[in-house]
Amino acid sequence: MPITSDYSDGVPTISYCLTDMAGQVLAERNAGVTFYSASTIKLAVLVAAMRAVERGELSLDQPVVSTHTFTSGAGSREQFSFDPEEYDAGMPPEGSTTTLGTVLGRMITVSSNEATNLAVQLLGFPAVNAALAFCGADESVMERLIGDIDALRAGLTHRVSARDLARIMHTIVTGKAARADLTEMMLGWLRAQEYPVIGTEVQAVASGSGWGSKSGWVTGIQHDVAFVVPPGDPLSAGYILAVCTRGYEEADAAEAIRTVAAMAHTLATMPDAAPA
Repeated sequence: MPITSDYSDGVPTISYCLTDMAGQVLAERNAGVTFYSASTIKLAVLVAAMRAVERGELSLDQPVVSTHTFTSGAGSREQFSFDPEEYDAGMPPEGSTTTLGTVLGRMITVSSNEATNLAVQLLGFPAVNAALAFCGADESVMERLIGDIDALRAGLTHRVSARDLARIMHTIVTGKAARADLTEMMLGWLRAQEYPVIGTEVQAVASGSGWGSKSGWVTGIQHDVAFVVPPGDPLSAGYILAVCTRGYEEADAAEAIRTVAAMAHTLATMPDAAPA
């Protein structure tokens, strides 16, 4: 049954974009269609933060005070908090100090919403949207903090497309986002991501493949974007796949992403793979 929500119009939609590591498109469908981003927008926050670190504007060691409470971006400027069951248990207690590096790692590996908001508060939305533009993600935007329902009702959103997600991942993986040590740190977090869909399927069809990814989901929305490296191959021989879905039950969306991932792996690893 089609799923409607604040993020889904209930019309079942699947979009994907498959590229090689040179950025050439191998296959795509509805790649420019935009979706509510869910947590995939955290990739743009990561790029913005690492660019700021490289410029010396921020430091991975700088202190950040942990909190569950944030100020809405809506006109009311009301405070909002996450429900206790949604807290990231790996973050230090509220009021304690952690570091920006820890915050960014939690944002990617366990998709921590508190960590994301802490990073965005340091960066500001202009920096995040500048990072999207830097990646060539022209159809995407971040306008509010995670969990800011008042801002959502005021029309502020997060938006991505499969094409843009592939471009953001390509920018990270190829080292265009930041210098080599920061790139390796980002790749490590993406490899440690605890909610993979594409990566799980790739391991099922080609055991020993390397991958790193960022998934995202809310009611009626499920996405994943990953870089994949076939067994024994260098990173440069891999590929990038982004799949976005809207309007499906969670299990059906995951099955759709896995199906596209299996087909994409076959296509991308064919000896004569070339742009379609």
